[in-house]
Amino acid sequence: MIISFKTESIRIALLISIMAVVGLIMSGISIAILYETSFNQTRLRLLETARSRARLMEAIAKYDREHLRQHGQTSIDDVVKEVLKQIREAHKNFVGFGTTGEFTLGRLEGDQIVFLLRHRHLDQDLPLSIPMKSKLGEPMRQALLGRSGILIGLDYRNVMTLAAYEPVAILNMGVVAKIDMTEIRAPFIRAGVIVLGIGMLVIALGTALFFKVGTPLAQQLAETAALRKSRQELAEAQEALQEKAVYLDNVLRTSTDLAIVATDIRFVVKYFNPVAELLFGQPAERMLGRTIESIHADLGVDPKRFEIGIANVQNQGEHRYVIAQSREEGGRIIDSRVSGILDRNGKLSGFVLMSRDVTRSKAAEEALIRSERQYRLLIESANDAILIADAQTGIIIEANTMAGELLGRPLSEVIGMHQSELHPPEEVQRYRELFREHVEKGRGLLSDILVVHRDGSRIPVEIRAGVTDLGDRKVIQGIFRDISERQALEKAIQIERIKFQATFEQAAVGIAHVSQEGRFLLVNNRFCEVIGYTCTELETKSFQEITHPGDLEANVNQVRRMLRREISRFSTEKRCFRKNGAIVWVLLTVSLMYDQDGSVQCLVASIEDISERKQLEASLQSMNIDLERKIADRTRALERSNQDLQQFAYVASHDLQEPLRLISGYVQLLEKRYKGQLDAQADKYIAYTVDGARHMQNLISNLLTYSRVGTEVGEVVDVDLNQAVQRAQSNLMHRIRETGAQISSTPLPTIRVDAVQMAQVFQNLMGNALKFIGEGIPTIHISAVRGDGEWIVSVRDNGIGIEAGHRERIFMLFQKLHSRARYDGTGIGLALCKRIVERHGGHIWVTSEPGQGSDFQFSLPDRLPSTVL
Repeated sequence: MIISFKTESIRIALLISIMAVVGLIMSGISIAILYETSFNQTRLRLLETARSRARLMEAIAKYDREHLRQHGQTSIDDVVKEVLKQIREAHKNFVGFGTTGEFTLGRLEGDQIVFLLRHRHLDQDLPLSIPMKSKLGEPMRQALLGRSGILIGLDYRNVMTLAAYEPVAILNMGVVAKIDMTEIRAPFIRAGVIVLGIGMLVIALGTALFFKVGTPLAQQLAETAALRKSRQELAEAQEALQEKAVYLDNVLRTSTDLAIVATDIRFVVKYFNPVAELLFGQPAERMLGRTIESIHADLGVDPKRFEIGIANVQNQGEHRYVIAQSREEGGRIIDSRVSGILDRNGKLSGFVLMSRDVTRSKAAEEALIRSERQYRLLIESANDAILIADAQTGIIIEANTMAGELLGRPLSEVIGMHQSELHPPEEVQRYRELFREHVEKGRGLLSDILVVHRDGSRIPVEIRAGVTDLGDRKVIQGIFRDISERQALEKAIQIERIKFQATFEQAAVGIAHVSQEGRFLLVNNRFCEVIGYTCTELETKSFQEITHPGDLEANVNQVRRMLRREISRFSTEKRCFRKNGAIVWVLLTVSLMYDQDGSVQCLVASIEDISERKQLEASLQSMNIDLERKIADRTRALERSNQDLQQFAYVASHDLQEPLRLISGYVQLLEKRYKGQLDAQADKYIAYTVDGARHMQNLISNLLTYSRVGTEVGEVVDVDLNQAVQRAQSNLMHRIRETGAQISSTPLPTIRVDAVQMAQVFQNLMGNALKFIGEGIPTIHISAVRGDGEWIVSVRDNGIGIEAGHRERIFMLFQKLHSRARYDGTGIGLALCKRIVERHGGHIWVTSEPGQGSDFQFSLPDRLPSTVL
């Protein structure tokens, strides 16, 4: 009995303890869930309170600003005072929320944060201030920095609070709605203490009842009494727990958007709230008793992900993950978190899954990201620099790459600059006035200004600026376009315009712009001087009015042809009437001026006074008549002179040679009969006489040949120059044999020349080469090369050569470089070659060095007419 009693007592006590522990765990879960729900609700309420108060104050400020402006007060300080007065009046009736909840308003004065409303906890009306850099008042510091949000931090009392903060940009103030963390936690701490106390009490009572009985009856009675009491206390505890569970369930059903699923250690679902029913599409009755893996399987989650998540919970206490369904599965995005449930011993006893459908928020977030990317792509693809500054502070908060290139700075340096730093210091005030006049009044700004490059250079830009309201703040958006090239072009155009005006006005010829109807649009000074009218007078006339009737029709017809695009311009000589009625001759040149569309804008006419030239032409015409008459007389005289020359040539060839032959014959006869019979002096004189007669006979013969080349007309035929060379070589055969000369030639062309005269050229050149020989065996080489429309023939020898100063002289008539005693000759041979070559349209020259031989070259055209002129 004792063993049985003890065993039974231990079992009952153990059962009571287990029930108490389970109750404590469930109560702990419920309290934790309630705490998180209450915390989130409080957080949202604070955010809503702070934002609504901030927006209300901005609305009041805008209204007061407009109201004060209508009464002639435009200072922002007046607006602040009026708004602060109304806020303080309203704050007197505001008692806060909860025990510690408080709404505060502050602003930055120097380096101090000044609180402007009565403090609930300090019970004082005077402003309270704390340093900006202090660790206290963190929520208000964030609001004054222009930020919006919620945090857990120290307030001005050095108390940890949950605080929502919001800037009031228009008033340069910040709003904070806060509540002490102790007030948020207090109900849940009390509930935890109560639940813990009840559990401990149940355990203590059960243990005491079953170990204090002495006798079996007493033990049995005590056991019965204790059992009844325990049952009653257990029922009461269960009822209390049931009430708390119902309360917790109702809270979870109505006060959260989280799907909450609680399981035991084996992942069997023990709790499934209504939000979970909506999210997972299953009723709670069907899901209770199933494992949490089945929920994930229905959502298409890989089992390995679930296993990894459970491992993270066991190691780290919780695991976050996102379930993204395909479009066929519904296309939802579910944000989930799994946490572990610990028993009183800190041992894992179950799991809580909290999930939320974030499809819409994700879509909105992705849309925002796409919008930001498109915005960034838009400003980065712009060819102009784009700068965005906070309208309140003037600090640049956004810029594109072109802005960095324009300023010569990296974007990280551009962002954060004040907009006044963009401009030269001496121009900042003027630019501020421009912005105040245009941008702040909502009219926008379009102006040319200067910006400063990092290297100090100043860049002219065209700026388009305006204010954009982003809701929470206003920004100034400026588009800067570098107009350096445009200004340089405008300056160049201005210079060209000045040059044109100067050229137009100072031109030596008259220039006029004329309409298609003939009216003068613009004339220069020279035009007025030629015509005799002033510029103002000509602007009332047409060109038809000042044109001579005899020239008008032709002038008009040419203008019409030009307007029909048959001709692009024309020039003509015409007569015009001066203002005094006198006639002036002008050289008129007319062209068309077109606009950018290719349409005719006007006619451009230039005139030059040619009256003097006309007079000179008349005089020249008279002089030409006299000159033609004189030329005719001179021609007749030359014809008579040529006839006399021909008569002289005949007399020289016939009458002069006959006596010369008679003298020469008798002198030669005396030489034959009496040579040696007289003294030596007589023989010498006879020899001189014979040689002189022979030389005189050769001279007359060569001179006659020379004169015939200029007066007689030879027939031009196709002549093989190889045959001409052979004929000359035959005529010189005696001399060739005598000297042992070597003569060679390359194939020569066939060209149209006078055959006799061409053979004479080769004979004279080869004869000279055989006459003026050096110490070695004479060599003569004849060749020809093709030139540009001509043949160049060369006769090269290895004779004594010619000095450079005599190369032109040797082609003159009767010019000899050596005495007749050394080299016989008349000095006519090369002059004759020159005359023949030139009559064939060519020319002759020599290249030579003394002792190196000579190279005589002459050119002959490819084709000649049938008769040499």
